[in-house]
Order: sequence, then structure tokens, then C-alpha cells
Amino acid sequence: MSVRSERAPLDTGMASLNLSAAIPASPPTAALANHVEATINAAQTADSSLADANTLSTNHPEHPLKRTVVATIRSSLGELCLRKQKATWAPSPEALRAILQQRKFTSLSGTAESVGDLKSVVLHNMTLTSISSDFSIPVGMKITGVDNDTYSLTGEAFSHIASPNSTSATPRKLQEDDVALAYEFSRKFPGYTADNLTEKGIHEVQQRRFCLIAADHPIVSAISENAERLQMGDISMMPEGLVKIGTDLYQTILPMVQQQVSSQIKVRDLSAAKLSIAPSDATSWSEARTELLSEAKAKLRSELETELSTAAGNESMESIRAKFTTREAKIEHDIDSNVHTFSATIDLEYNFLAK
Repeated sequence: MSVRSERAPLDTGMASLNLSAAIPASPPTAALANHVEATINAAQTADSSLADANTLSTNHPEHPLKRTVVATIRSSLGELCLRKQKATWAPSPEALRAILQQRKFTSLSGTAESVGDLKSVVLHNMTLTSISSDFSIPVGMKITGVDNDTYSLTGEAFSHIASPNSTSATPRKLQEDDVALAYEFSRKFPGYTADNLTEKGIHEVQQRRFCLIAADHPIVSAISENAERLQMGDISMMPEGLVKIGTDLYQTILPMVQQQVSSQIKVRDLSAAKLSIAPSDATSWSEARTELLSEAKAKLRSELETELSTAAGNESMESIRAKFTTREAKIEHDIDSNVHTFSATIDLEYNFLAK
């Protein structure tokens, strides 16, 4: 049994793929509109072996996938200054697929495959359940898929900012998206995203200047809804439920449909998900290091001046200076080499717009 989309405009608050505002009007022709209507009706009621989007189903909006991810970054301040990647927790593409994709059993023997397009994630919410930082400065973090709306002293925006030497187990919602439109779009146009509109359900015949398009493709819906305004050439139904349109019409409609889908359907690209940290009150790790050294050495210099004021004789003063020089070198070494740990536990609820 095939799962088919409906041609009717979306009815849950999302605008339909009506492009009339962007398409120049041509003299309305009732016969042309009727012809298009009949052609698309016939295509959408035919069995389609080539319209592979029909074989896809979407996860239920009330039952999202759930994952808990623990991100840990361990590094010294010296390493963070020299190697930017040390401030980033970034699983490999293989690890991300293992973490986020859904396993689907393909046989009774237990054979399974991982499904889910990580570039089209419908993110229900992301919650920071616990966080720990032993840095002596406030540390901001940025997470893929989270809007940065927590601001620091420098005006930099972060997903969240951890206080110095702090631990918290109070859950904080980092992101919550309105997923209704994405699920409605997925129900009517299963398997389609703004990124795959040029590939899925499209069969270009460039030598003959026409395209064969699956009947459930969003472009077909756009053509149907704007038939009277389009200056169309040939449009006809082909076998296997495909709609044939001219290349010029395809190239005119496609950018408009892509723009409307991308602007209305909220999806997150988690194919390269990562968490990175940075000093929230400094512009770089090097600047943060300079400030920490300055603070520590200012205290040391104050102690040196106090001891020098009470010293008796040149030999005693030289000894005091040598001792403080050693202490200064040790302070710099400790600030550069002490290993710090930043850890965050994150809960995700999500689904996929496409498999």
C-alpha cells in the first residue's frame, strides 16, 4: 500500500505552496487550469513505482526519539591557547550516526539498519540536565542545533554560560522548537526536505528539455495551486504516476519552492554536531590566560614589595627577589599546565523529516 500526499493546502497554520505572489500573472485560462488539474489528479491516483517518497513513513510527533549525551572536554589552558580543537567535543560522523540514527529491523532474523537523515532533524527539545566546570573563569558553550541567546560581558552569544568552579544538576531547557509544521509537511510530502528537492522524485531529461517529477513532489503541488498564473508549456501525465513538465517551468518553480520550504519548515542539521567552549568574558583563551597571569603576578608583586621593605642588607634583598622569581615561574607553569575538566549532560527529543 502506498502512502500518498494530498494536494490540498496545508491546514495547520503553515501556508500552502502557493507561489502566486512570486509568479507573474498571465491571462487566466480555464481550459489550461482544468487540464493541469486533471493531469495531476490522474498522476496522484496512479500506482507509482518510481515515486520513492511514497514508500517512506514518518515517526509519530507524540513519540519522538530520545537520547542522552555526555560531552566532556579535558585540557590545560596552555593547550587551549595553542590548539583550538582542544576546546571542542566533536564525535566522528560514524559515532554521530550510532548515537542519533534509529535502528530499523529489516528481517525476522534480527538484521537491522540505521535510518534517519541527520541533516533534517526535527528537534522537539534539548535540555541541559547537568553541567560541571572546574575552570576559574566563566566558560560559555555553543551547541549545534541550539540558538545562542545567552550573552556575556563581551557581547558574545552562547548556548549557556557556566560559572567558575561550579556544578549544577538543575535541568535547563536549551532549545524547544515548534514541530507542528514540520510534521504536517512530512505527512503531505513524505521524505522531502529543502535540501533534496532537486534529487528526490526528479528525473531530468536534459536532451529533450523536460523533467519527470513524482506526483507527490512539492513542485507538483505548487504547479497545481498556481495553474492559472503559470505560463506553462507542455504538462502531461506519464506512466508510473509521473508528471512531465518542461525544463524552463521546472527551473522557474524550483527556487521558489525551495525558499518556501526552507523558510517554513524548521529542521536542524546535526550531521556535524559538536559542543565547543570558550572564555565568556574574554575574546580568546590567550586573552583569558593573560588576565589570569596578570592577577596572580599582581598579588605576588605586592608580597614581594612587603618583604623587600622589611629586608636588611643587599644580600637579603637579592635572595628575596630570587625566591619570588621562582614563585612567579611556578605560577605561570601551573596556569598553563593544570588540566581542567568541563562536562555537560544533555537530553534530546527529536525525529527525522526524512529517512
